Amino acid sequence: MSETPEARGRWLRRLAAGLNSDGPLYFALLLLVWGLTVPMRGLWQDDTMLLRLARHFQGHGFIAALTPVGSPLRRLYSLPFRLALATPQPIWTLHLLFGAAWLGQALAAGWISRLLLPGRRLTQFLAICLTLTATSDYLTNNLTSLGYNLGALMLLLAVGCSLRYMAGGSAGWIALACAAAAVSIWTIDVAIPALPFVPLLLFWRGGTAAWRRILLVLSAVGLTLAPAARLEWRFLHDPNGYAAVALLPMRLAQRLDRTMSFWCENFAPWRWAFARPVWYPRPPAAIPLWAMGLAAGVAAAWFAFRAHRAPNPDRPERTTRILLLAGIFAAMALIANAVYAGLQMAEIHYRTHILSRTWASLAVAVSAGWAVQRWPRFRTAFLLVPLLFVGFGVWGGLERQDLWVSTWRLHKKELLSIVTTAPALTPGTGIILRSPPTPDLYLATEADYLAQSWLILLYDDTAIHGLRMAPDRGTGCRATPEGLACWHEQQAECFDAGTCAADRFPYETLVIMDFDDRRGTWRLVSSPRGDPLLGGSAAALAGYRPAGRIVERPLTPRQRALLLE
Repeated sequence: MSETPEARGRWLRRLAAGLNSDGPLYFALLLLVWGLTVPMRGLWQDDTMLLRLARHFQGHGFIAALTPVGSPLRRLYSLPFRLALATPQPIWTLHLLFGAAWLGQALAAGWISRLLLPGRRLTQFLAICLTLTATSDYLTNNLTSLGYNLGALMLLLAVGCSLRYMAGGSAGWIALACAAAAVSIWTIDVAIPALPFVPLLLFWRGGTAAWRRILLVLSAVGLTLAPAARLEWRFLHDPNGYAAVALLPMRLAQRLDRTMSFWCENFAPWRWAFARPVWYPRPPAAIPLWAMGLAAGVAAAWFAFRAHRAPNPDRPERTTRILLLAGIFAAMALIANAVYAGLQMAEIHYRTHILSRTWASLAVAVSAGWAVQRWPRFRTAFLLVPLLFVGFGVWGGLERQDLWVSTWRLHKKELLSIVTTAPALTPGTGIILRSPPTPDLYLATEADYLAQSWLILLYDDTAIHGLRMAPDRGTGCRATPEGLACWHEQQAECFDAGTCAADRFPYETLVIMDFDDRRGTWRLVSSPRGDPLLGGSAAALAGYRPAGRIVERPLTPRQRALLLE
């Protein structure tokens, strides 16, 4: 049946209404900040380890996937990686989950602002756009932070559900708030710094008149989180646990200085684009600087057009109440930064701003929305502040994409050289990846645990015997008549003292690859003759035959998927 002119007109009107809404801008900002280079970004660092853990969990039942990772509360932390590994394209699946979490946080921030300030469309619009483009954290767009972002999303949903119930919703909102809070806390403890501020937000919105509802929802959420609180306390005070290693001893003055530096970073968006902390030498750029600037300019212009048209009530909220609300959000960002200020790698803003970025965005949105209401004649001037956040935020997102794409180009070349040299290995083969110090490169196999993770994933063998041999990582081997006697990271002293057992690699089952830092690839050590490690051993000369351990075959679909081939 042919479509009538009336039906065609109706669809055209709906399309025009959709294009005239804020939705296209939200998705454009998401695309520019996160999704423009998704097909060109692979795994980077600890995301490799998490996918390796997911591979270990395969075949051991669903409960095995709830095994804590690093800390007792991270029981859901690796679950997204297990779900991704069950798909034909695990890397793309993880990227889609990350994009959904990033968009979800922005929409949840807008929902929270609407529940706190009903009818303030401009404030809601600003909250969404600012959160979408808040790219202050080093791990922006990096799959390593997927668990953190999912935990932050669930916290925001828990806060929104609590506000919705307090504002007159049914008891079902309490159940949803408890469920979201539980998922957040059992994914990672990123929500803990924000929890003391939830009562302040509820009382700000409802006042003492709603104390019964506030008390009920807080009691329900508190009972839900009580088991986790006990575990977290024991974890933080365990002298032999992960927290004792991750939390660095620091003087109070140093911690305060770092905390204030982190907090100011939330409100200095130009630094997200031009003054990022540097961890390793940056590879050649993948995205031209002019393209970043053009995309940021277009996004800022589109944002300015939509912001200028966003309606705002004529009657402004009382100044003291608005300043109090903005102050609460600013304080939430400060405490979130303070908690992470003492962690390892915090100096490069490594997962320090994942939650504070949202609270800072809400503080700016509330302040700018109120200022536009209070002094409407200066609307354009006041909107210039969020405009700068959006423009520089988009630039910062593209800058992160550029780093991950350029790094992955090198990592992909490096990893492909392993599986093209040895597409498959006979069972029982041991593989050693050997390199001199590479200070100008950050390798996919940089650390022992990363090399082991990649070997497990690429060869789909959780029992593969591997070692990353590098003097700058504190690993090494010695030739013995039976094979190589090796030690892993942090074992050199006990190996020399004879208090820890050597990891032995028989020559007959050994494959060694050396790294060529000029080409960025691994090459097979095909013969022991002349080798500084093997050449002086008669047993190695007689037994080392790596070609017999390598199985020639095309790359498997899983290898191609992991390497984005």
